[in-house]
Amino acid sequence: MISVGTESRTRFVLAVVLAGWCSIAFGQPDLQSARELVSKGSIDKAVAILRQMITADPNRADARMLLGTTLALEGIRGEAIEQMAEAARLKPTSAQTHNAFGTVLSRFVELKAARREFEQALELDPSLAEAHVNLSLILAQVGDFSDAAEHLDHAIELQGNSPNAAYPHYLKAKIWGVQDQIEKSIRELQKAVQLRADYEEAWSDLGGMRRLALDNAGAIRALQRAVALKPEDALAQYRLGQLYLQNGDSLHAINHLKKALAETPNDRGTLYNLMLALRKTGHVEEAKAIDKRIAALRQQDNRASEVGFAASGLNNEGIQLEESGDIRGALAKYRAAVDLDPTGYGFRLNYALALCRLGRWQDGIMELREVLRVDPDNVDAAKALYVAVDRERADPGDGAKN
Repeated sequence: MISVGTESRTRFVLAVVLAGWCSIAFGQPDLQSARELVSKGSIDKAVAILRQMITADPNRADARMLLGTTLALEGIRGEAIEQMAEAARLKPTSAQTHNAFGTVLSRFVELKAARREFEQALELDPSLAEAHVNLSLILAQVGDFSDAAEHLDHAIELQGNSPNAAYPHYLKAKIWGVQDQIEKSIRELQKAVQLRADYEEAWSDLGGMRRLALDNAGAIRALQRAVALKPEDALAQYRLGQLYLQNGDSLHAINHLKKALAETPNDRGTLYNLMLALRKTGHVEEAKAIDKRIAALRQQDNRASEVGFAASGLNNEGIQLEESGDIRGALAKYRAAVDLDPTGYGFRLNYALALCRLGRWQDGIMELREVLRVDPDNVDAAKALYVAVDRERADPGDGAKN
């Protein structure tokens, strides 16, 4: 399943602010000043200008759209959505406005509402490639790969052989990959890197897919390009190291596996392959040290399994109490589960949500951020965090003290 992480969403929203929206009147000096401030990162100054413009003329849909999208960059959920909703009300026949509104809703994990806006945008303008891509992401997240691929095909047809088309080709490759259609995935990835030679993620995935297709030489070439473009990509380094080891080139394998391990120090696959490569090159003592690290991680897993079983019992008791309406009792059970197993992020999420239900926004925000630190694609935690931050801003004296 394809997920859209926070960083990629932020990049897309910023691109909309700076490059999209052909319906905006560029001749307006105040709006242009605000756009320039956003491009320079002076968000507070841009927001102040935009609010002044809206106060002077509440019907300025362009100003509301820019304000809503700018606020979304800052994670200000409530006002961002309100401004975008009002912009869509003022310009109900603007496909660009509905697409931008959908993008902001996606930013705050309001996926059903975002889907409606993207569909509305395409009803108004079927040639809006960005809306096709955006809708495909929503559809893929809910497992509707067939419709997602269809919208990507529309986007590709509309964008032609421009560099912009590299992204829908990459997404379509992901869809084929999830369905184990390796050759089809490879073709899409090849097209993506043809259109954008610096597309590191596509080069890395191309290497991974070529390895599955037993094309080791082609896989190595693609992965060499990927790590040259982005040396800190642990997955690309691991893939390349694993291939070198498989081909009997243990010295090169060690180099890349160590680079991968620097980014992901407890990754078992990386540790195991590095241990094998060290043994094959005669680095026996270093291999033994890696073997001890793997054994220690196994022991931690065994202990975590025992602790996790007990913590799960407490968590289930908390769920039962919450279902009966005893949120404070549930909170105590969730807290006990987290104390017993701090790495149980499902327990921590329940604890965070209970804190929020009791109005303890600051404490809830802290716990939700910890969940997202480890699991950045956790949709429930991300959505809850945006809501909690909104509520905490509205009532800053909430009650971390309650």
